[in-house]
Amino acid sequence: MQAMEMLRDLAQRSSEKAVENLGRLQRQQQEAQTQLGQLQRYRDEYQRKLHDSLTQGVSSSQWRDYQQFIGSLDKAIEQQQRRLGEHQTRVDSGREHWQGERRKLNAYETLHARGERDAAYRQARQEQRHSDEMAAQLLRRQQDTRHPQQG
Repeated sequence: MQAMEMLRDLAQRSSEKAVENLGRLQRQQQEAQTQLGQLQRYRDEYQRKLHDSLTQGVSSSQWRDYQQFIGSLDKAIEQQQRRLGEHQTRVDSGREHWQGERRKLNAYETLHARGERDAAYRQARQEQRHSDEMAAQLLRRQQDTRHPQQG
């Protein structure tokens, strides 16, 4: 029984570690999502400024600078979207790992509970046998005192 408890405790710690890791991965994913949102908002804001500037007229060098900057923002957004996808993959993997550890823990807990139940059943049967034996001995003594043997 001690071995089962040790395995259950190890599985518990492993499950706790997996859930902590999953939480860390989810926070990283959320940070990547926030950064992507910031980049997208910045690009939209810069695009609006470009549009406003166009109505007032811009030089060709200003136009080129705007276009280059928007191009670099688009590249940064694409990179961040890839990072976000990588984070999602890690989160999915972390979730699967945690679920596997949780299933393992549940299996050990089930086996442990079954072992406890079996031990309690064996103990109850042993106590019942002992009680039956005591009752039988008492009955024999009572019969012996009522009907002493004649020798």
